[in-house]
Amino acid sequence: MPSTDISKKVLIITLLIFAVLITAVTFTHNIQISNFLELETVDTLENVERVQNAVATKQGYLAYSVQDWACWDDTCQFVEDQNQEYIEVDLQNETLAGIDVNLMLFVNESGTLVYTKSIDIETEEEVPVPSRLLEMIEDGTLLSEDEDDKISGFVLLDENPMFIACHPILTTKYEGPSRGTLIFGRYLDSDLIKHFKEVTCSSLLMYRVDEEMPPDFLNEYSLVTEVPGRIVVEPLSEERIAGYFELNDIAGEPALIVRADFPRNLYSQSKKTLDYMYFFLLLTGLLTGVGVKLALDRLFVSRLTEIDDFVTNVRAEKDLSKRLELKDNDELFRLSREINGMLNEIDLAEQELKTQEREKKVILDSLNEPVVFVDPDLYIIWANKAALEHMGMELEEAVGLSQKVAPGVNSQAVEYLHLEDAFAKEEKKAGELSAGDGTVWSIQAVSVTDDTGKILGILETWRNITESKKAEKLFQEKQIAEAANRTKSEFLANMSHELRTPLNSIIGFSDLLHEQIFGELNKKQLRYVGNISKGGKHLLNLINDILDLSKVEAGKMELKYSEFELAGKLNSVKSLMAPIASRKNIEIKIDVDSGLTTIYADEARFMQVLYNLLDNAIKFSNEKGIANVEAKRKGEMVEIRVTDTGIGIEEKDQSKLFRAFSQVDSSSSKIFQGTGLGLSLVKQIAQMHGGYVWFRSKPGEGSTFAFTLPIKGKKGAVFNEEVREGEGDD
Repeated sequence: MPSTDISKKVLIITLLIFAVLITAVTFTHNIQISNFLELETVDTLENVERVQNAVATKQGYLAYSVQDWACWDDTCQFVEDQNQEYIEVDLQNETLAGIDVNLMLFVNESGTLVYTKSIDIETEEEVPVPSRLLEMIEDGTLLSEDEDDKISGFVLLDENPMFIACHPILTTKYEGPSRGTLIFGRYLDSDLIKHFKEVTCSSLLMYRVDEEMPPDFLNEYSLVTEVPGRIVVEPLSEERIAGYFELNDIAGEPALIVRADFPRNLYSQSKKTLDYMYFFLLLTGLLTGVGVKLALDRLFVSRLTEIDDFVTNVRAEKDLSKRLELKDNDELFRLSREINGMLNEIDLAEQELKTQEREKKVILDSLNEPVVFVDPDLYIIWANKAALEHMGMELEEAVGLSQKVAPGVNSQAVEYLHLEDAFAKEEKKAGELSAGDGTVWSIQAVSVTDDTGKILGILETWRNITESKKAEKLFQEKQIAEAANRTKSEFLANMSHELRTPLNSIIGFSDLLHEQIFGELNKKQLRYVGNISKGGKHLLNLINDILDLSKVEAGKMELKYSEFELAGKLNSVKSLMAPIASRKNIEIKIDVDSGLTTIYADEARFMQVLYNLLDNAIKFSNEKGIANVEAKRKGEMVEIRVTDTGIGIEEKDQSKLFRAFSQVDSSSSKIFQGTGLGLSLVKQIAQMHGGYVWFRSKPGEGSTFAFTLPIKGKKGAVFNEEVREGEGDD
């Protein structure tokens, strides 16, 4: 009877096991299919990233090439004088084709295109520069604004998309200021796409976002652009799978949608193998069930004893990966208890190890500073998240990699800190390292030993201190510059005072002689005395301008605010300038908005600004010209415009305006006398009032200079109440 009961139990158990086996195998089959799909997606993502890396490598090469050319003394000289030797030696068609560049554009510091070179790389023949690039240079999109301003990315042109790299033109020692911008371009043409296909072993297809796309590209376009940098993977058929991603233009906006498709070898082969295994396991399970049933009927008790001994040995060795769940109070009960006990011990041990690993990873990954642990042979054992981001790789890629060849500052740190000596002498190493890319790192290396004192490796920590170093240097330079500027301003102010006293005497006595108070003079003597007085007054005006400019720069000029009538002051300046204007038959016109009556400002400085601008308008106007003075309200500001019909200012000379002691052209300065201080004082005085200046000019058509002042005075200004009351009485 017991044997019969056990036989029935064995039969029932066998059938149940077979049913469970079918369910488990079917479930496992479906899970494996899902896993293979996930693996296929991961594999496709890696393949697409290879395509992206190929594109990024090309862009990086173009950026490196333009930097190499832009940071060159010969290039700096070329944008200034466009010497023919540079063109003949360095700007040949073969040169561009040799460095795989379609075009070079040289732009000077004022934004003017000084030289272009555009070729067909395959034929090495010159072709026109795309008009779209010329427009982007004109509007400043492709121009570097300062020494550190670099531009890199795509530009969608009518011909083809183009890789663009722009770099400020500096000296060979990377010293400024910037002399302009050097622009390199490389078409994303069929040859380059073919190169990407060969390098990445993929089939590539791309469409511009500003053109009509096929339905599959339109469906994936919204998904790709939802998250910047996202890759969308979609099967195309049972045989091929594709990855879609975007390429951005220089403004960071989507420019191209790229599809890289690959054969589904991993999925198809894995699915076929899994199907074979599925049917094989079912057949094996069926045959095994029948065999086990027959074997257990004959040898049940003896086999249980053997299994019990075997399981006990396995438990001692901790070599089990399955759990067995059985019931009934027989020999199988003890077997299940032993198995479960062993599995529990393994599970606890694994959980403890995982907890320790997780705690270490969380702590080290939370640090902002990169941390790297290397073995005695300088191979990376572990790196935290910050270090991996710096190296641009995953932990699996970094582990086992020699630090001497690892990306970033790894190799420089090995040489700088002499890590081999740290292993030999068990000493701590620390210092500041200047990397090749301009960053500065504070690096510390500490030996890690076991209980016996044996060195297991070196723990390195890096900290980027570039910004603090720059800030320290800039602060020192700022202090030096401010001290030098104060010294200069004080010197000019002192010298101006020393010169004014004798000049006043020269002017006064020469005027007395010219008026013949002490006796008559002949015509020649009168002319010479008049020249002395005229020259002295001109020099005194120059000294007064220098004194005013020095006061502004030294922060000693104080504005005396008062309320005065705007139209009256404009007419006063017109009266003062009328004799000078009449010599050239120039008509001065005054136009004031009806709503403008009085303003609050420093009356003397207002007159000085207007006098300087009107004097320049008359000086540079042609005979029988017109000088217009307009006053208009702009919100809470008044804008004064002085317009002439004179010679105008060349674009290349406009950058010199408003600089102290600077005139637009040396040849013009010989015809039109001046100190170069007037416009500089105009700008300083307007800014002190809380206003600003602007101008526009065309050669041969005249110029307009304007300044604005707050109608009610600068906020926080102290007004001269006595003057205001006096004007009110009048």
